Amino acid sequence: MTWPRWINIVLGIWLLIAPAALGYVDSYAANNDRLLGILIASSAIVALWAPKARFVNVVLGAWLIIAPFVLGYFGGRAVANDIVLGIAVAAFAFIPSRPITTPHTPAGPGELS
Repeated sequence: MTWPRWINIVLGIWLLIAPAALGYVDSYAANNDRLLGILIASSAIVALWAPKARFVNVVLGAWLIIAPFVLGYFGGRAVANDIVLGIAVAAFAFIPSRPITTPHTPAGPGELS
């Protein structure tokens, strides 16, 4: 079950394109979302193999929620996007998953295991 990680990867990609798609007017909002998009997607990818790495996205999601108030951007679209995505990223990060592993096949005759 790795679907929560894949959702966070998609949410990270959305953050990369959101400034252009939603027409952000504040450069702080745009730069914050682009950086967080890379970090969220990257940590979700790492969490596919190391499930505890998902908790990085809890912190990043929390930052998305408070960023508009800390950085001082109050444009409606950017703020709404960051708060909704921050909640979603953090929520999906709390859902546990198993690491991706390759199936173990026993060694055949004459092969080293």
